[in-house]
Amino acid sequence: MRLLPGILSERLTWLFCLVSLLAGGATLILVAVFILREAAPTLFADGGLMALLFTDPWVPLAEPPLLGIGHAWISTLMITAISLGVAVPFGYGIGLFISDVAPTAVRSALQPCLDVLAGIPSVVYGFFGYVTLVPWFENHFAMATGESILAAGLILAVMVLPFIASTSAEAFRAIPGDLREAALAQGVTRWHAVRRVVVAQAAPGMFAAAALGLARAIGETLAVLMLAGNSVALPHSVLDRGQPLTALIATELGEAGVGSPKYHTLFAAAFVLIFVVVCINALVWAWKGRLIYRV
Repeated sequence: MRLLPGILSERLTWLFCLVSLLAGGATLILVAVFILREAAPTLFADGGLMALLFTDPWVPLAEPPLLGIGHAWISTLMITAISLGVAVPFGYGIGLFISDVAPTAVRSALQPCLDVLAGIPSVVYGFFGYVTLVPWFENHFAMATGESILAAGLILAVMVLPFIASTSAEAFRAIPGDLREAALAQGVTRWHAVRRVVVAQAAPGMFAAAALGLARAIGETLAVLMLAGNSVALPHSVLDRGQPLTALIATELGEAGVGSPKYHTLFAAAFVLIFVVVCINALVWAWKGRLIYRV
C-alpha cells in the first residue's frame, strides 16, 4: 500500500512532463504556421523572394509600394558578424582565464559579474552606447550622426560576451583534471597543455558557446534599434547607418494595416529571420556532432 503514493506521483510527474512537451511543441508549430500564413501573400507574389530580398528597395509609400528588405538582412548580417568577431575571442579568453588561470578568489568574483552583465536589460546597453559611442564616432569620424552599424555591433558584442564567456568556462571546467595533469607530466608548458588538450577536448562546448552568442545577437531588437540608425538605404560600410530585420519589424508593424501588403511583408521578414535561425542551428548541430566525433 505504501508504494501506491510513490507510483501515483511518478505517473503524475510523467504526465505533466509529457503535457509540457506537447504544449511547447504545439506552440512552436502554431507560431511557425501563423507567420507562414501571414507571409504567404508576399512570399508567393510576383517576384517572390527575389524581389523581397534583392531587387526592391523599402519604399512603402510608393505607387505601387516597393517592399524589399535587402537593406535589413544585410544590416543584420553585418551587425551580427561584428558582434561575434569581437565577443567570441574575448569570451573564450575570459572563459579560459576563469577555468584554468584565475585564483579561486578571483574566479568567485568574476562569475557573479558575468551573471550580472547577462541580466542587464538591453535598453540599458542601448542607452550606454547612445551616450558614449555615438558622440565618439561623431567627433572622431566626422559623421553627421554617430549611429552606425559599427556602434550597434560593438554594443551587441558587449551584450553577448557574458553568455559566450560563461558557457565556454563551463566547457573548460568539464574537462577532467587527470587530462591536464597527464599533459603537464609530460614536461610540456602550461600553455601547450591548454592549447593541445583542454581546448581540443572542449571544442564542442566552445562551439555551443559561439552558437548561443549568435542566437542572442541575431534576435536582439532594442539596442540595435537605438544605435543602428534605422536607415532604409543599403549599407556599404560599417560606418553607414542600417536597419536590422528586428528593428524593421519593431518600427513598422504598428503602422501597418492588417491585411495590407506592408503587413504581409513584415511577416515575410519575420519568416526570413526564423528561417535563418533554423538553418544556423542545423549547421551548428551538424558541426558540433563532427567535433564530438573527432575529439
